Amino acid sequence: MSDDNSPTLPGLRQGRSAAWLPFLLSVLALAAVVVWGLRVYPDLPETIPTHWGPGGVPDAWEEKSFGTVFMPQMIAAGTTALMAVLALIIPALMNPPKDPSAWKRYRLEGAERATISVLGWISLLTVLFVGYLGVQGWVTPDEVSFKWPMALYLLLVFLMIFLPYRRWSRWADAQAGEHGFTPTAEEQAEEKLWLPGGIYNNPDEPLILVPKREGHGTGATINVGNRAGRITVIVFLVVFVGGPLALVFAVG
Repeated sequence: MSDDNSPTLPGLRQGRSAAWLPFLLSVLALAAVVVWGLRVYPDLPETIPTHWGPGGVPDAWEEKSFGTVFMPQMIAAGTTALMAVLALIIPALMNPPKDPSAWKRYRLEGAERATISVLGWISLLTVLFVGYLGVQGWVTPDEVSFKWPMALYLLLVFLMIFLPYRRWSRWADAQAGEHGFTPTAEEQAEEKLWLPGGIYNNPDEPLILVPKREGHGTGATINVGNRAGRITVIVFLVVFVGGPLALVFAVG
């Protein structure tokens, strides 16, 4: 077993590039859409729709140009670049604890990889969603269907905020266990209070907002362990996710 205070623990940095895979897929997907768009560009009409209303019917038009045709892809590229920059500066924002145990260091590495992966998946899903709408606008400009794609997009974004944390937490536990590092009783007790994605779950804590877990950034997170916290989450989802979706489906 390696020393807890060793600057480099075995396997700690191994396979780190896997967290960046969604970003690579984002670039490939974006490139594929742009290449296909360049092929159909000469056949597009001189005046093209640039905006579609809630019912999927165009309500704004402009003269064909590279900017008007590929504006959605440029926005997707900008989103991908922004997410990549955020992923690069994640280590500086994690606020790690002083002198963490070896087991904790594996867990912190897993959390860092998970955060990078979350940003990458959001980028990829955005590229795919925007790419789908862009292709529809080129092929069937008189009507673009985005209700169900938008619903699927929001659902997948919601899932991919949490699933990478579960995946990389398991990786961290496996790596630590393989090299003989186990959590202390105190660390085990703390671990039970946190859900994937940095959500606090302590029914004995009356506060709705609590400080983020040490080593997982600064600021506050929500406590779903008490009733008020759960209600807050439900209200947030209804207002900011269910509301826009209901409006889109109702108008359409």
